[in-house]
Amino acid sequence: MSASVVARAGALGALTAAGQLLLVGTLPLYSRVFEPGAYGEYVIFVGSAGVIGVLAGLRYDSAIVLPRNDRMAGALTALVLLIACLVAALLVLAVLVSEPLSHSTTAFSAARHFGLGLAAATIIGALQRCLTSWCVRDARFLQIGIGQFGLSLVTVVAQLLLARVAGPLSALVWGYVMALAVQSACLATPRLAGVWLGGVSWRAMRIAARKYRRFPSYMVGYALASTLRDRLIQIMLGIGAGAAAVGRFGLAYRVAFAPNSLIYSAVSPIFYSIASRGTKSAVGRFAAGLVEAGFVMLVVPYVVFAIEAPALTDELLSARWHGTGPYLSALAAPALMLAATCWLDRAFDSFRRQNVAFGLEATFTIASVGTVGALSRLLDSVAVTWVFGTMGVIYYWTYFLMVFVSCGFPRADFRRACFNGALAAAVTLSVASAAHRLQQPSWRMMSYAALYATVVASWIRFCGGAAILGMLIRARVGDQHTTTTPEW
Repeated sequence: MSASVVARAGALGALTAAGQLLLVGTLPLYSRVFEPGAYGEYVIFVGSAGVIGVLAGLRYDSAIVLPRNDRMAGALTALVLLIACLVAALLVLAVLVSEPLSHSTTAFSAARHFGLGLAAATIIGALQRCLTSWCVRDARFLQIGIGQFGLSLVTVVAQLLLARVAGPLSALVWGYVMALAVQSACLATPRLAGVWLGGVSWRAMRIAARKYRRFPSYMVGYALASTLRDRLIQIMLGIGAGAAAVGRFGLAYRVAFAPNSLIYSAVSPIFYSIASRGTKSAVGRFAAGLVEAGFVMLVVPYVVFAIEAPALTDELLSARWHGTGPYLSALAAPALMLAATCWLDRAFDSFRRQNVAFGLEATFTIASVGTVGALSRLLDSVAVTWVFGTMGVIYYWTYFLMVFVSCGFPRADFRRACFNGALAAAVTLSVASAAHRLQQPSWRMMSYAALYATVVASWIRFCGGAAILGMLIRARVGDQHTTTTPEW
């Protein structure tokens, strides 16, 4: 039974958004229960789990969507879980070896919870990623949304309850592990159990590893470059401008790019399902249409946010955070570009162009970190952020272009999306800048609302938007009926 892309994305996006709102809404309660030091260690734990998760599976979990038969997908699943178990065993061994070397019982207790929690999160996280890929294979996107909401809900409930009976760090760590386990249970699929009952041989895993070797060869480096880039940027900025500038940049980056995780969670599984089974022309047409529609729908809110950010931050944040607004203005443009294109990485996976994705991400990481490091001693931190933002805009446009070039998508769709997007951005920027000069905030808000309606309506009426929206609404995502014929 197939369903429209809009319906699937809407359901998945709504559940993901509900989970995100739950996490944000409970932050005041967290601030009373947990101290900044413990929560900072937990942030390091989650970041470490993300990095280790890339290595504990070598991104083979992303390849589970691609095979036409279930046995090959089952072999990839077994391979990922085997690697994760080996990495987790090494983490446990490291904890046991470090015990005799510890001079402080308290310090070792914290390290033990950290290390054993990482081991548990490594295994359960690998299972969760595999199950998510199986849900994509079966087009069970609502189940992914339920899992996302379950992760957020159980994280909050488990951590706050455990804080009553355990130390802060252990409560945060094991609450997160419990939430991962619940999410995995939400994603569990009977079809996967049926595949394993049929047996997965060592030979099958070797063949699967060799056939999809492009994932560890390129996508591990891609994921690590993306994860480490933000940390290195902050380090370079801090060396030249100090900790206060890093704090303002970090808060602005988190706020400006916050919608991207929601959009990626809602769109990426659906696009991956379409791209892994569709023809190049059909996938390219769909991708260009979705990028164009997303950009036009988002350009006015992002431009208005960039213009009003200095005043808004000074009004809403405490005095010690004043000066954060200019960072938000500088990061709005790359955040808009990424919001419209963040899910395109799945095209590289579907058409086996992971080497291009790795090359792009590595080049941008080296260029941006090097530029920020060189300029942070010469320019003030806001100017450096503007340079970084400009590089980000160029990079995400280049990424969009290289998806079409390397995957062989029709260039006409790319050119149309770029032209209509640039036109919408130019009109929005000029009119919004003029509206910003109005003295009354209510007048400005009404002007911005009228601008948004005009931009969207003009795109629909005069720029082919109606046809694009019709194509997206009619697009269907059906259940993937796969064969059981082995590929080895």
